[in-house]
Amino acid sequence: MQTVIDTGSPRHQLRFEDLPRGLVTFPDHIVQGIADMAARYAYGQEYARQSLVQNTLAWYYEGIPVAYRERPDGIEVLALGFEEVARYRREPQAGIHITQPS
Repeated sequence: MQTVIDTGSPRHQLRFEDLPRGLVTFPDHIVQGIADMAARYAYGQEYARQSLVQNTLAWYYEGIPVAYRERPDGIEVLALGFEEVARYRREPQAGIHITQPS
């Protein structure tokens, strides 16, 4: 299995403390890439939306646990890292997702 790492992504350019929190809009290059793929392969709307979310999470937070909520134009990052995310694991809340994007 081959792993590709984009060393130009924020995840690999910024310190953990500097990664964005709060509302993170979908990056334009990801929106365009998903739109192109959706047109080429006839992705359904839900699949395209989940692709936007998952690719945005990986672009910013690859390998880091994230608690987030989906928003119409992006994701709202509520917690990053094992320590912060633990609260959301202990006390699950409707609409809040936890993942460790890869």
